[in-house]
Amino acid sequence: MSGSGWIRQGFAIGRTEFRRTTRSLRGDSARLALLGVVAVLFGLMVLAGAWFILQFGDQIPAGDVSNVIRGSVAIQWLFAVFITAQRAGSRHHSIDQESLMLLTVPVRAVALGLLSAECFRALAYLAVPVLLLGGAFVVASASPLMAPFLVLAVLLFFTTALVLGFALGLLAKLLVARYRVVAEHKSAFSFLAVIVFVGGYVGLQNFGGQSLTALLGWLPFSWIVDLAVIGSPFSGSTLRAAGVLVGGLGWTVGGVLVVERLGVALWFGDTVEDAVAAEQARVDTGSAADPLAAAVRPIPLPMISQPARRIAQRSVVVARRNPQRLSFLVLPVVLLGVTLVNVAQAGVGSLLALLPPLVVVGLPWLAGAVFGLNPLGDEGAALPTTLTSLPSGRDYAVGLAVPGLTLGLPVVVLATVATGLAGPYAPLETAALAVLALVLTLAAVVIAPALGMAFPRYDPVRVGSDREIVPPSLSAVVLYSLTLGIPGALAAAATLAPAGTRRFLSLLVGGLLSLPFGLLASQGLDPARGVVTWLGQVGAEIATIPVPAVRWGGYILPLAALCLLGIWSFRAVSRRFRNHTLD
Repeated sequence: MSGSGWIRQGFAIGRTEFRRTTRSLRGDSARLALLGVVAVLFGLMVLAGAWFILQFGDQIPAGDVSNVIRGSVAIQWLFAVFITAQRAGSRHHSIDQESLMLLTVPVRAVALGLLSAECFRALAYLAVPVLLLGGAFVVASASPLMAPFLVLAVLLFFTTALVLGFALGLLAKLLVARYRVVAEHKSAFSFLAVIVFVGGYVGLQNFGGQSLTALLGWLPFSWIVDLAVIGSPFSGSTLRAAGVLVGGLGWTVGGVLVVERLGVALWFGDTVEDAVAAEQARVDTGSAADPLAAAVRPIPLPMISQPARRIAQRSVVVARRNPQRLSFLVLPVVLLGVTLVNVAQAGVGSLLALLPPLVVVGLPWLAGAVFGLNPLGDEGAALPTTLTSLPSGRDYAVGLAVPGLTLGLPVVVLATVATGLAGPYAPLETAALAVLALVLTLAAVVIAPALGMAFPRYDPVRVGSDREIVPPSLSAVVLYSLTLGIPGALAAAATLAPAGTRRFLSLLVGGLLSLPFGLLASQGLDPARGVVTWLGQVGAEIATIPVPAVRWGGYILPLAALCLLGIWSFRAVSRRFRNHTLD
């Protein structure tokens, strides 16, 4: 098709793909609830930022745009490239009804449709926050001429990052489709890529310094900021603004052509993925007569009853053969780690001082979540057989707990001791953290399946065009995180910083918890005033508790609660297994 026909078709395809995304989102209550919570929290932050800009934006001193500012924008541009590449390589590398579309419309229109759909998704998430913050700055600085250039700069930021990220994602998918060694170890390569990028991103954000950030300011894609500040009190380079405008448009057009070429190679070429998947599905038992036991080698499992051992072996096999499912669990830990680094850089504490509490809470969380957070959903088609073949629910509970204890407990204790000794803590404090890590792991491996069976998930989600997994339900993840994280964090904080813990609890009860009641009292609701007064008194009393009492009470009470909750959870797993019925 010549002329602009393929452009019109491409944008039509993009609109259709975007509508399908919104329809699937409306049909997934878990994702919709999660997005709602994130939208509320993020929206409050954006509104607070806009209010701050409106109040104090006119006090920002005008000046020239430095390479440090350009470099900061470049870092975020690279982050957008990575996110787009990850999405393109795992989920959005092909179109719905691929065979029909590729035979009826030009490949270039399909490539433009996928790109425009991804751009629509990005704008749906970020357009309103960017417009609010940018509009607040335009109003505060009294520079209305800046508005069209700011909008143009934001669009160039999205489109230039999107075409490069999408091309890299398709390239990664093409390597998986063509080369057997890449297809056989694609999970390891993906995990390595994430670690390298996240490490580099965190390093640039927190350890790179202004010199390295300024060095990134010489790269052309950082010149978007020069285009954005035209008409504002800030002075950018007109030459760089013109260069990024012309170059960005050419980059976008060229990116569509590159995506088209990669798409042709991927969509019309042969793939080795099916053969590799078939080979990996077969278990090489060698001389062994037990295929399931051979599938878990070389992971050692303790000598337990045969039914419980079968459940433990199957849990290990499910986790090993579905590494994409672990991405739903590793992401919160990565985000917590990035937050930890940011807190350390803000001067709240050194990284070595903050790392042991993260290890104490985060690693037991993973030990329980990897193998037991959705046990019924992980069974899949084998669930009826499991329900009828096991003699007792106790064997099921033991089998679910064994992998997390066997693989997680040694790692958790050793990592806790190592980070505690490397940090500024006394041997007694490190020993207390090790005991806490032990109790948290023991509790995690039984609390996770108890909550996973209370809130199971059976419906799969698509992580690729040809791959579906069954992740834990959002309710189970949230409740498990709160149940394990709150007592674990409280015990660790009370052990390492009892005075700070006391101050935090006092402010939490007397300040934050009383805030909504204070707002109601300001509207004339008399009962709310009594609640505010009572919470303030409780907060003041917490502030008078002796530090030794906070240290030992804040350590022993959460541990006792975790032990009791662990016993209850073990019994709950056994009871729910016995009483579970198939619909």
